[in-house]
Amino acid sequence: MQDLKKEKELVIKLNIEAFTPTQVRLLKSVASLMTQVLSAEDESEYFEMSADLMKKTAETIKHADFANQNREMSYGDQAVEFAVDFLNESMDNNKIHNIDN
Repeated sequence: MQDLKKEKELVIKLNIEAFTPTQVRLLKSVASLMTQVLSAEDESEYFEMSADLMKKTAETIKHADFANQNREMSYGDQAVEFAVDFLNESMDNNKIHNIDN
């Protein structure tokens, strides 16, 4: 296994054949925001980029194929609400764990 500390770049390949142009754009935005959050050096940038990442992730969830195919049930909104509730509950119970080995 390669030493990850020596790596300067991470290349992730995804098959986007079934994605819409909007889904691809959202995926790129989420990846970009994630790198900004992980490399932020000041507090305001860290908090602003974290908020933007969460908003963009919610938007991405709402544009998932399942949500698009079931718009009459507003699954996109329901999935985001469920995720936010779950995150809040996890934070309240201090159950957010670092799973990186």
